[in-house]
Amino acid sequence: MKKSLLFIFIIILCSCTYSVYTTGYPHLKSIIIIPFENKTTQYNLEENIHISLSSNYENDGRLKIVGISPDCQLEGEILDYSNKILSYAGSNVEEYEVRILFKISFIDLKKNNIILKNDALQLSETYSSSEEISEFKTEEEAQEKIISDLFDYIIKESLEEW
Repeated sequence: MKKSLLFIFIIILCSCTYSVYTTGYPHLKSIIIIPFENKTTQYNLEENIHISLSSNYENDGRLKIVGISPDCQLEGEILDYSNKILSYAGSNVEEYEVRILFKISFIDLKKNNIILKNDALQLSETYSSSEEISEFKTEEEAQEKIISDLFDYIIKESLEEW
């Protein structure tokens, strides 16, 4: 009886160490995030992206953000930004769409190769003051979701191996 309880306890303990995070590049332990170049007129967008990406990498935990001797590097450009009316309700604007066009590179500095390169990554999100139409109420909330989607895209296309 004691042996079977011990066996069950060990199985439970071992199963707790499983992680859903995978990496196709186990030699990558640290990253430097180069501030994106903003080629738009949208003020402070590059700063918001840098802060959010840095925070997301810290929370993710797979790569440590460093300033000296990184294993990999993330760099990008904000090529275009638009905030356009998507729909009307009578004479009132009902819904807007924010679109951001990025150029992204994720580089393995240890092996000197490009893991991810996308010169035309377009992400978009809608917002409306009406909760029934859109999840987001402001342009800033839509921007935050786009930046979150950007991080998810970078992780999925660079580190994850499925």
